[in-house]
Amino acid sequence: MRGSIRFLAGLACCLAAAPAVQAQSLRDTGDAAHLFAYYPKKGMEARFDAGYRTHLNWHRDKHDPLVWYGWYVSDGTRVGLFVDGSFGAPFAAFDRRIDPAGDGADADRNVTPYADTAFRASYRVRRELSTGFPLEQWKPSKRVQVFHYTLRPGTRARFERALLAARDTLRKDDQAPVHTWYEKVVGGTAPQYMLMVARQDWKSYDDHAASLDQLVVTEAQREDLTTAVAEVDSETWSYREDLSLIPEQ
Repeated sequence: MRGSIRFLAGLACCLAAAPAVQAQSLRDTGDAAHLFAYYPKKGMEARFDAGYRTHLNWHRDKHDPLVWYGWYVSDGTRVGLFVDGSFGAPFAAFDRRIDPAGDGADADRNVTPYADTAFRASYRVRRELSTGFPLEQWKPSKRVQVFHYTLRPGTRARFERALLAARDTLRKDDQAPVHTWYEKVVGGTAPQYMLMVARQDWKSYDDHAASLDQLVVTEAQREDLTTAVAEVDSETWSYREDLSLIPEQ
């Protein structure tokens, strides 16, 4: 277990763009979304947070051009899970790293002793299905309402048809929170899509709490949704600014 944790933590924390592109911002330059998740070991939560902050300083000192967000799952079946993620860069940016050996050594000292790996997954943002891109633009909300939609095989087209209808409904509501869709590329159950709804506070649920099935307006669209979706899971991610690194813009 320790070896797998070290590998994933080192990979999650040390991937970065090549020196040739460090001078220019990677903000919203691509569609990749990489997520890495850990459960802090019981009784070591504070040590994990402190160690992760220390490791972010390593990235800051190395002028890592990638953004790294940190969240804790605060609602759902995975409460207590820590998720870190990098959004908005091209997939190619992750082929080149800044000092992999040094990054792995720093992560091994400061992060991996205090956590167990939960998962790693990569997604592609689906811009044509979404209403905005706060994470790609390095403007995270205080909370994120996250839905994971698992589809039945062969139903992608029907599901996306329903999403386009939902997007059109949302665009008519100036008060609707931003909805961003991601399609899983690799890492676990597929086909699967992730919806991230930007939330600043609980009041936003009073103002707009419509679910996906309420956003489709015709019987045909509802049938597309019902036929395509095998399972859906929801949770809340609480943003931790102190466990995040947004490069200077």
